[in-house]
Amino acid sequence: MKKHYNAVLFDLDGTLLDTTEGVVAAVRKTILDNDFPMPDAVVLKSFVGPPMQKTMGEVFNLDKEIALRVANEFRENYKSSLFQAKLYDGVSGLLQNLQKSGWKIAVATNKSHQNAMNVLERFGILQYCDFAQGSDLAGKLSKKDIIEKCIRALDCNKKDVVLIGDSIFDLQGAEQAEVDFVAVTYGFGFIPGDEISSKRCVFVADDTVELMQWLTA
Repeated sequence: MKKHYNAVLFDLDGTLLDTTEGVVAAVRKTILDNDFPMPDAVVLKSFVGPPMQKTMGEVFNLDKEIALRVANEFRENYKSSLFQAKLYDGVSGLLQNLQKSGWKIAVATNKSHQNAMNVLERFGILQYCDFAQGSDLAGKLSKKDIIEKCIRALDCNKKDVVLIGDSIFDLQGAEQAEVDFVAVTYGFGFIPGDEISSKRCVFVADDTVELMQWLTA
């Protein structure tokens, strides 16, 4: 029997918005500015979604301090391509229906907070949100921290919350924060047919129609 939830947290990149074009453009500029070797298109796309500091560190073998500096350079560069994105099909209708049904809604994203707020407002998502939280420039906030800040702001119990996300990083954040998780397979991480073995993963949706049907069932 499906649990009853009254609050939903959404990841942003790969869950509400396809931000590939803008992120890759800013990643390319950041790589050129730092004279790093330019990866191929597959590796460049892997920067979309995960924490930027983590990916920069892994791809270019950087220590934490340098990776943070480069990640913040990316965030500054990203301001120029921030709006090169598009809503996934059905997202606006999904959010509107959830809001009308009385759900508490928040966005929990690893995107830097100011960039996140700007893009949420530009694409009409913020009007449906009770709260939104992005990452900090000091690199201290984990996905778990961001999720928990959202839960406190919504003033709800963890057992009443479900996180929607497209990647293993979202799932790990849900596990660490001890909230249930729904995976979507149309974003950057999970793909249709993936077997996700986690007691926190309660559903897998291939599109926003399936997601809406499950949330409101």
